[in-house]
Amino acid sequence: MSAATRRDRLRIQMSQEVRASARAVITSQGVEALTLAEIARRVGVTPAALYRHFPGGLEDIVGHTARDIVAELASALEAAVAGEDEADYAARMIAPCRVFRSWALAHRQEFSLLFGTPTKAAGDAQAELTSGWVRELARVWGLVFMQFWAARPFPVRADDELDPRLASQMAEYRAATGVEIPLGALAVMLACWRGIYGQVALEVFDHFAPLMNGDQEPMFEMLMLELVTGMGLGEEYRAPEPGS
Repeated sequence: MSAATRRDRLRIQMSQEVRASARAVITSQGVEALTLAEIARRVGVTPAALYRHFPGGLEDIVGHTARDIVAELASALEAAVAGEDEADYAARMIAPCRVFRSWALAHRQEFSLLFGTPTKAAGDAQAELTSGWVRELARVWGLVFMQFWAARPFPVRADDELDPRLASQMAEYRAATGVEIPLGALAVMLACWRGIYGQVALEVFDHFAPLMNGDQEPMFEMLMLELVTGMGLGEEYRAPEPGS
């Protein structure tokens, strides 16, 4: 093995160790507890040494760690879609939503990093962090929506019936994500995401408590039924298997 190859492997190993250490701090204490000093202590180097691998310092580390988390989440969502029959559009839309909720409840700090209040630790990387998960989620749900639209289009507003501001925003989103469906259908897709995010965020951040303690799955499933009914798939909705 050449010296250059050894250096490359050590560089990759260090990068992985740093990101794993950052993830451990985020998971156990939250992203605001993340510091260069704590990461350096965990990997056994000086804080200054971290800049050789992450020139942007803490913001750079947070950004890379967030991308790891987004990739993990996107992989889980893709697996959920792939596990359903290609012709069962209701299941292919709902399955990743259920996985998203389960993932969020099991990874509350990571959810907060990606989908919560912008963190100071991310700094200028926050915009890139947000753009990253927007594109990844669009890649998963957007593909399902495009396939569904091609097979079974449902009534939506025509472009000229949309508020011009909304039409412009949907056009920008379509150009950025490649989700090639009519602007009205895109508005429906993003309205669905708004409902899913709102429901999950309320549960993750315990905003239902103390008035509604306990498992919020019934309310989440009511939302799932409402969303697919709006797209003409209500009769194809199936409640989750007990214990799933």
